[in-house]
Amino acid sequence: MPKTPHLREARILAGLSQMELAERSGVSRATIADAEAGERSLQPRTVRKLAAALGLEVGELLGRSSRREKLADGPFTAVYMRDGDWWIGFVEELPGPNAQERTLDECREALREALEDILLANRELTRTEFEGRDVVREPIGS
Repeated sequence: MPKTPHLREARILAGLSQMELAERSGVSRATIADAEAGERSLQPRTVRKLAAALGLEVGELLGRSSRREKLADGPFTAVYMRDGDWWIGFVEELPGPNAQERTLDECREALREALEDILLANRELTRTEFEGRDVVREPIGS
């Protein structure tokens, strides 16, 4: 029975609450909550239902490939500068994500992770705040 390490992340990226995903997939909210917490492995047919409801391939949901990489591929500009032996990076368009590492490559990776974490957290906060309300969610093109 497979584990679904990316279920919570995929649900948040889709802008869905656990209840909304349950309704779309026909899988109980309790099962979704347990799977997201890592407390339950899912039957293959359940994974297929969840993947379909999220618009994913089963492999993506199982962590064989991740949509997380696409999360920070928006119209953002990373700015890096050397400060002594360190590289400092920040995102020009957003307050918050920043990084400081010894190498430029490490700084790039750390900044991307910081940006992804902030975007995921903001999406979760917004989803929670407006849960049960009539909202429209859509990507913004560049």
